[in-house]
Amino acid sequence: MTLGERLKMYRTQKGLSQEKIAEMLDVSRQAVTKWEAGQTTPSSDNLIALANLYDVSLGELIGEKETVSTGEKGKRFSPKHNPILRNNFIIIAIIAQAASLNIAIQPLYTEGTPYHILFLLFKYLPLLAASVWMAFNLHYEKDEKQRKKNALIELAYCVVMAIVALVGYYSKWYFIAAVALITVALIYIFVINPKYMNRQLVKRK
Repeated sequence: MTLGERLKMYRTQKGLSQEKIAEMLDVSRQAVTKWEAGQTTPSSDNLIALANLYDVSLGELIGEKETVSTGEKGKRFSPKHNPILRNNFIIIAIIAQAASLNIAIQPLYTEGTPYHILFLLFKYLPLLAASVWMAFNLHYEKDEKQRKKNALIELAYCVVMAIVALVGYYSKWYFIAAVALITVALIYIFVINPKYMNRQLVKRK
């Protein structure tokens, strides 16, 4: 059975129309028709969303055999081949950067002490690591045009986060800045990524 045939089978078992699936995935009905006809293949994020909608595993949806070779088993633990793991890594990196920014804006009272440099490293190295991790995750997007778009969106997001952090640091409104950082990060995860970056980071209802 082909992927398109399985998509149609699981959809009809759920009693859903192509229009409804298109609406739930925010794609055109023609896209759903082409998927089921085998003319095109859904993106990895859409495959995850479809598996969730049909209450089946991703392996069942794509027809993955239970008996796999050692090399194929290894792929399951690679973000490059495992979209669920990849999306989790993307979310963790975003959260880690927001948390690191919150730490970075907190005041230090160690100036003049022998440990001041160590505390500065503790403040800023995690932020650098999380930001590099976020940038690294961009390469998982296979479509070059979408990858460039995602890079610009992520750059804009980082600029906004930096502005919020700097305002909080210099105004000393640390709590308000922390809430603002969390809010912006949540909007980025739940709205910007799925709507504009072709990343389905959260399970659809």
